[in-house]
Amino acid sequence: MNALARALDADSVGLPAVGSLAAVDVATLLALVTVGEIRHGIDVAGNPGQVLATAAPFLLGWFVVGVLVGAYGDRAFAGGLSTVRLTLGAWLGGAGVGLTLRGTSYLAGNSPLSFALVMTGLGALALGVVRPVVVSQLAD
Repeated sequence: MNALARALDADSVGLPAVGSLAAVDVATLLALVTVGEIRHGIDVAGNPGQVLATAAPFLLGWFVVGVLVGAYGDRAFAGGLSTVRLTLGAWLGGAGVGLTLRGTSYLAGNSPLSFALVMTGLGALALGVVRPVVVSQLAD
């Protein structure tokens, strides 16, 4: 087992599957942020940096917390309710990190309660639906 697999706690899951799941996670969170930016009147085609600036703290939070709690390890690929629970727990922590980062002077944006609730709730919904579907496809 290589160091990356050990760090991810991926004993029986191949790294290509882990990479595919990570790519889907990024796409899911970017899609969520993109829809939000469009709903707020941002020209995402003309200003893609805005989407990345909004998504960056949440992506960072998701991956830091996700790796720490095993969201890319064997438990993440168990499927069903186990995958959903792990995903939701990791997202709550990751969203908390992202919101905290947005509240600093280093990153653009602030974190009013309404934004925190929407981002946390919709992120949980999006990842909680997409990840189990992807995991079931990767297991085939």
